[in-house]
Amino acid sequence: MSEVTAKIPKPVLRGLHNASIKRNLIVAGVLCVISVVVTKYVYVEPKKQAYADFYKTYDANKHFERMKNAGLLQSVKD
Repeated sequence: MSEVTAKIPKPVLRGLHNASIKRNLIVAGVLCVISVVVTKYVYVEPKKQAYADFYKTYDANKHFERMKNAGLLQSVKD
């Protein structure tokens, strides 16, 4: 029994906090980069494409005339 306890090395505690902080900062940095890339390609790019598709066929004058005919614009005379 005493041979088993004699073979176990002492834990290295000096600098353990700094090493764990360094590891945590690296992991946090990698996770931030991954989340930015995922957000860009899952949320931002489809939204930009949806706006581009909408404005390909959007006619501002037609929209203005529709609002004017509906009576929504008080400053425009018929």
